[in-house]
Amino acid sequence: MSDEQLYNNPFRNSAGFRLMVLFGVFFITLLSVAILSQAIPLIPGISERSAMFISSATQCLLAFCLPAWLTAKFASPVPSRWLYLDNAPTLKAIAGVIIVYVLALPAMNQIIEWNASIHFPQALHEVEETLRKWEESNNGITRKLLESSSIGGIITGVCIVGILTGFSEEIFFRGALQGIFVRSRIGTSISVWIAAIIFSAIHFQFFGFIPRMLMGAFFGYLLIWSRSLWVAAFAHALNNSVVVVTSSPLVFGNGNGGIDTFGTASGDEFPWGALASGIATFIFLWRFRGIFSKARNN
Repeated sequence: MSDEQLYNNPFRNSAGFRLMVLFGVFFITLLSVAILSQAIPLIPGISERSAMFISSATQCLLAFCLPAWLTAKFASPVPSRWLYLDNAPTLKAIAGVIIVYVLALPAMNQIIEWNASIHFPQALHEVEETLRKWEESNNGITRKLLESSSIGGIITGVCIVGILTGFSEEIFFRGALQGIFVRSRIGTSISVWIAAIIFSAIHFQFFGFIPRMLMGAFFGYLLIWSRSLWVAAFAHALNNSVVVVTSSPLVFGNGNGGIDTFGTASGDEFPWGALASGIATFIFLWRFRGIFSKARNN
């Protein structure tokens, strides 16, 4: 049977079957990662932070990269093309991502603050407390990974939390998941937002859900415009890496240099900085989104 006959059939072209492959492999590998994560700290002489980094890298490779690649192999004879890995980013696209990151920082900080300050009705107070304790526990683990006082620790954090995590989540959520939806009949924008919602929900952090969803949508549109997963992966890695660097006491002492609150309003003050940031970001993306599109220009 030729490749054309093998791949041009309703079974392999079905979005439902592709989702079954993606999430089937995901849950199997996630279980394997959970088992390995219990065994890694038992390695003689390994530090807690090193064990956490190894577990994180294992999760990136097994639970995100592997399911995405196997789904692409199931769906196409050219997996790299199906995952949008065959189109290199342009320098203009990279510069555009950096500009958007700087422009959007005050607006995103304000949204993060608003989302974190959401309070449930009194009848759901216990639910809110449970979610906040759960989120604080997850944040505590993240802080252990990020708060390094050495250059080597920062570099390791950037490599794993910044670059590897950024790439692995993009190949899973944008390359594979969004790619499945885009190739179905539900429409491009709907596909972007569904993938963004799932991306945010799977982090299980309600009080950071909205900003993470918006970032996921931005990454999704970057992929649509550029036809290159590398542009979205760079944007994701940039965001994560900035968090790693600014979380280190070696860089900003005991704080983060104010980057987490830059442009946000305090008290009852109107968030003019965040509003201006949001408008500037929207105008830039609307006016210059063509700089991300190598495929379209060609």
